[in-house]
Amino acid sequence: MASGGEIDDVCEVFRNFNILNSKDKPPNKMTSKAWGKMVQDCIGKDTTIRQRMDSSVFPYVQDKTTKALDLTDKAKVNKVLDKMAEVYKECKPKEEKDTPVAEVRQKLVKRILDQKNPDVHSTKISKTGNVSGLTDTSKYTGAHKERFDEFGKGKGIDGREYRYEETGYVTGYKGDGSKQ
Repeated sequence: MASGGEIDDVCEVFRNFNILNSKDKPPNKMTSKAWGKMVQDCIGKDTTIRQRMDSSVFPYVQDKTTKALDLTDKAKVNKVLDKMAEVYKECKPKEEKDTPVAEVRQKLVKRILDQKNPDVHSTKISKTGNVSGLTDTSKYTGAHKERFDEFGKGKGIDGREYRYEETGYVTGYKGDGSKQ
């Protein structure tokens, strides 16, 4: 069994994942989406373990009506950690063959507490390739060059197709609507 302070710390980590992944839900009700992110970041990216944790552990401990895990219920969080240790030991029979479930549980708790917050990745500008050249419209040639004005702003449909007046006027006469 984990101590009360350790369970509180685990609940806090769970809450951090829940806040990031379930903005419309209360922070003390962990959703399956937040659970999946927590398992991926804390336990590992091994597909077998992730699938088993998602399909075996979360449905086992979630509230059947709200489809969420109540993080204020310490007994339920303890139950989650026990079930996670059992499933982890089943998924890793070679590594955890002689290890008692209590030690596996402690290892998982340590991984969860070491993570603290979810990994958040942002998209960055590529440092390789010709990204800057592709985004600089002054270097465009041919038909692509016609799609942008001198300031690099797109012309919209006028830059994509040839537009002409349909007045019936023929170039070379005195003026539009004139009779020869």
